[in-house]
Amino acid sequence: MKVDLHMHSVFSDGERTPRGLMDLAAIQGLSCIAITDHDSVGAYSEAKVHEERTGVRVMPGIELNTYGPNGELHILGYGFDPDHPLMTAHCEWRRQERESWSRKIVRRLNRMGYDICWEDCRSKAEGGVIVRTHIAKVLVEHRYFHDVEEAFDRLLASGSPGYVERETFSSEEAISLIHECGGFAFLAHPGVYRFGFSIDRVADEGLDGIEVYYAGHSELETVQWWAESERLGLLKSVGSDFHGEVTRNPQLPGSVDYDKEDVHGWLSQIVPVSEVSR
Repeated sequence: MKVDLHMHSVFSDGERTPRGLMDLAAIQGLSCIAITDHDSVGAYSEAKVHEERTGVRVMPGIELNTYGPNGELHILGYGFDPDHPLMTAHCEWRRQERESWSRKIVRRLNRMGYDICWEDCRSKAEGGVIVRTHIAKVLVEHRYFHDVEEAFDRLLASGSPGYVERETFSSEEAISLIHECGGFAFLAHPGVYRFGFSIDRVADEGLDGIEVYYAGHSELETVQWWAESERLGLLKSVGSDFHGEVTRNPQLPGSVDYDKEDVHGWLSQIVPVSEVSR
């Protein structure tokens, strides 16, 4: 049994369809995956259709982008009811909010001299959820930057000239939403944030676990966050954060080593081991 609980499809900023991710997961020898698109659960139902064909189990997943007292933390949700009215309402609100937010970003970029249009950025969002990566792609197409990573880091990351603050949705609200929909809430990639935050404070908000085993973590960061999860009595998860082979996050699903005892125990509460063993 091998799992990967963090990846993205065309329903947010990934390059592959849900079917494509299921096929790749099978090639990689995975037993279970979670497709964790930003503020969207649209990939789940499409991926579910391919379970029997691929032999890969998919469980509900999402990556909720937050903006609040703890900064721009990302909260992963697992095993919740994807059709829960609260989750459905949140995803629709976030979709509309992202459209308004992205328009503001493009207008700011226009004032800075970058001649791009919002419609081109929106057309990149095949699954309907526009993210900053889509704007970065258009900037690259217009040859303002060499690649998406450069465009994102120089213009679109928090604190950069083209960044626009978004509507408040705190980590506490994200954790509560996941719990109300029957799921587990994990802090995504804690080692990559470029700002300070209190893990104790996030834990006090009801956090269930930490994405300790992450493709972007150094060996030292993995050890540090494993120790923090132990100190706080939190669960541990694993994720490649795969977006596509030629994206900012090209690490293939299943490429992150992890301690199975740390992950499979709580995961079996959502997906019985017998159903995901390969």
